[in-house]
This record gives sequence, C-alpha cells and structure tokens, in this order.
Amino acid sequence: MLVPTYFPKFKCIAARCGHSCCIGWEIGVDEDTLQTYRALKGQMGHAIRQGLVEDDEGTTLRLDEQERCVHLDERGLCRIISTLGEGYLCEICREHPRFYHRAGGHMEGGIGASCEEAARLILAEEDYVTMVSPDGAPAEITPQTGAEFDAFAGRTALYAVLSDKALSYGERRRRVAKDYALPRALSNEALRALLGELEYFDEAHLPLLQAAVTAPEAEVPEAERFLAYLVYRHASPAENEREFRCGVSLALLLEALFCRLVGGAGLSPVEAARTLSLELEYSEENTEALRFALEMENL
Repeated sequence: MLVPTYFPKFKCIAARCGHSCCIGWEIGVDEDTLQTYRALKGQMGHAIRQGLVEDDEGTTLRLDEQERCVHLDERGLCRIISTLGEGYLCEICREHPRFYHRAGGHMEGGIGASCEEAARLILAEEDYVTMVSPDGAPAEITPQTGAEFDAFAGRTALYAVLSDKALSYGERRRRVAKDYALPRALSNEALRALLGELEYFDEAHLPLLQAAVTAPEAEVPEAERFLAYLVYRHASPAENEREFRCGVSLALLLEALFCRLVGGAGLSPVEAARTLSLELEYSEENTEALRFALEMENL
C-alpha cells in the first residue's frame, strides 16, 4: 500500500469540525458490523439497534429531525466511540474520508477533500510526489512490467511537469492539459448547463458553482497541490490512456472551479476545495456525469 505524505497525518478533529460527516450524510452499515451490533449486549447494544434503519437497499444509522446521527451527542462526539471504542464503528465511519484504488501495479490510499481537515492537509503539503507507507515509513516502489498501460508511471510523469518550479504555474498547467488531458474542455455554457442537472448535498451550492464558471480565476498558491490531489484521485485508477486523459481533464475542470470559487466567491482555499469535493467528487453520479460530458465533447 502506497499513500501520499499527508495521509498518515490525518486524524478526525471530531467536535472541532465545522462540517461533521455525522450530520446530513446517509451512513450505511456494512454486514460484518451489522452482525456485531445485533449480538451486542447491554444498554448500548439496545441503543444501537434502536438506531438502525433497515430496508431493501440495506441498513443505515438513523438520523434525527436535524439530520444528525442519533449517536452524536450534544458536544458533537460519537457515543459509540466514547462508550465502546473505535473498533465498534461501521466501516464507512471508520474509513471516511479515506479512499483506495489500484494504480498500475500498486494499491494506493488517499483522503478526500470533502473533509475540512483532509482538505487542510492536502493544500498544506508541498511534497505531493513522494509516496510512503500508511504509517509514514519510506515505501519501496516496484515498477510495473508487462502492462499495456501504467497509470502510476503516467502520473509520475505528469507530476514531474506539475512540480517543475522553473516554469510558472500557468505554464505547467498548460503543459499538463496539452500532454495529458483530452484535447477539448467543456465550454462555459455546457458546464453551466450540466451543473444545473446534477444533484447536490446542499442546494445552495448550485448557484455558487454556476457563478464560478465565469468568475475571475484567482492565482491561488494552493491550486497546484489541489490539482495534484485531483489527478491522484481521478486519473490514477485508469486502466488505459483514454481513461487517464479523461481523469486529468476532470481534475483540470475542478481545479479551475477551485480558483474561481476563491477569486469570484471569496471562499478560502480549504472551503473551496471542501465544497467542490463534497458536491462533485462524493456523488458518483455527479462525477460520472462530468466524465461522460468530457468524453462526449471529445468524440
């Protein structure tokens, strides 16, 4: 397992978080944890079972009238952790905001920017090129052999361009677009229309994102690191060059919106990254819609 250098630094900030993932999210319970909950004795076992919602689509943790997980206490802390320990969390609660994929011959992990603490770490880390083990120790990287396409090698080459400080960031970005992305990007009109068709965690973000399409694009020092994260997440799992180029095009699209949310809407870099990730990365339907539009533009 390989991870970016910021991955081992992540730790949930719990009650200090301004956008708790225990509020407003549908929290699915995996089958192994469900069996543990069903067998759990005592008052907490009863409380957990009372807080389950089961239907044909699976099992989730119940939300109250304010869309807070029923196990969230008045301080914003999880009663399951405080009473039983982290080992009793369901998989999604234990792993969020971590994600995993295969790149070339390597398994990789990352943290998603919809979490404000993850976004802070991603945007603060200057060294996005070095890969380490999940505990932060140096990692041994073995080149893949015999494969028709190696996304790990492709990303390494892209990062060499993106991190070349002898060039301005604008020139590096243009070279990434020319050499690694699909030939054509979406027009502003097409992007605005597409954004209007997507579903949102918070509907108030729709006009914000649509306005960002034509807003001034600020020079944001963190843009390079955000683009590197987006390439890592969306291009690395590619199984062929076309998929890789589409992932890079998606990364460039989101990075441009990031700069415009900072420049036009006045959001902080962390909040701009968190908003984009929440709405356009954490919905598979939204991400796939953007990928499909980019593919259709390049037919």
